Amino acid sequence: MDHNAVLVEERGAVRLLTLNRPAQLNALNEDIKAGMMSALEDARLDDSVAALVITGAGRAFSAGGDLKRFAAMAQSGDWQARERFADLDFPRALANFPKPMIAAINGVAVGWGFTMPLLCDVRLASSQAVFSCGFVRIGVTPEFGSAFMLPRMLGLGRAMELVLTARQVDAAEALSLGLVNRVTAPEDLLPAALELANTIAQHPQPAVRMAKAILRHGAESTLEQTLGYEIDLFKQAMATPEHLQAVLAMMAQIKARS
Repeated sequence: MDHNAVLVEERGAVRLLTLNRPAQLNALNEDIKAGMMSALEDARLDDSVAALVITGAGRAFSAGGDLKRFAAMAQSGDWQARERFADLDFPRALANFPKPMIAAINGVAVGWGFTMPLLCDVRLASSQAVFSCGFVRIGVTPEFGSAFMLPRMLGLGRAMELVLTARQVDAAEALSLGLVNRVTAPEDLLPAALELANTIAQHPQPAVRMAKAILRHGAESTLEQTLGYEIDLFKQAMATPEHLQAVLAMMAQIKARS
């Protein structure tokens, strides 16, 4: 197993995860899967981590699933290998991650490299990034929650077009479609993502995590279902010491300006 398939760096209260198979365009294999799941669990349990940034090494974010792995599974007819490769633990690890996640999409983002960032909370892209929901090109179907996320982000018609044509989308079109929040120059991408993550990290973390949970819940629920959950978390946030500290600090700032 390649323990360097996902690099982990501390950037203050932000943890940076880098997909690190640049010679293979960071194609997803068992090493990246294991590295990502381990890194997500460590970050979830570590109270010093306020936010994650995920990016890719080299010229790609990720070119999707490793084609050699697909070919080996198809040629062997090993259904158990397919079950292991396509289990739900991995997408659930991202979908249920409680802290803010920012995808810094530095280059090619195809297949899994297209769908995985949809489970991140904010997506920034380099002007050199190229996107393709390219599953049908290799005879498979979209995964990683994209059948839920993509129509909600783009609308059903636009989602259908991208999925059924598997066409490429450049960074400018990705921004206009709403696939990404912001496009930067290549050299500005990681600094912008880290700056955004650090801005988030400065706020009281219980409230940040609850706010993320509320928005996720609201996106998946009716208004009536959202109202009760929303107010329950509001009351929980009011009971945290971080809330009192933040209110007192803001009151002091207002007093100092008056």
